[in-house]
Amino acid sequence: MKNSLLILTLIIGTLMVIASCKKPEEVKVEEVQAYTPKQEGLAGAMKKASIMMRRLARAVENNNWVEMDMWTQELKEGIGFHCVELYMIENNDISDEFTVLSNKFNSATNKLILCSKEHDTDNANLEFNNLIKSCDACHESFNKDMKNPLDFTDSGGR
Repeated sequence: MKNSLLILTLIIGTLMVIASCKKPEEVKVEEVQAYTPKQEGLAGAMKKASIMMRRLARAVENNNWVEMDMWTQELKEGIGFHCVELYMIENNDISDEFTVLSNKFNSATNKLILCSKEHDTDNANLEFNNLIKSCDACHESFNKDMKNPLDFTDSGGR
């Protein structure tokens, strides 16, 4: 009796699962486009980096080591690699100044990542300030070469 009740339960459960599954032709799949920073241009990539920078500032202020590490890594990837790549694509002639500024930025991000791993509050604040200085220097250099300088602030000039 116990065995037959168990078998009946398994059969009913299996039938319910089969009946509830959609057939492959009934499932609609949306096409997902992969994100690449090249699609939005340098200005759009920098605006996204601005959001990450504000989040990093909050993490540094609150000594949130996990978020500090995460947002610094995101900035390093977003600005240090994608924005530099976009700048190189949009400007055929890369100055030595740009290379130096890029190296200063990468150095500051690496040091900030190290501070977050070591929970070093004093040096984290110092390295965050160095990171900001490297960003400001690059923006200044970038804008002096532009006819219509970009506004990297929160409002975006709107």
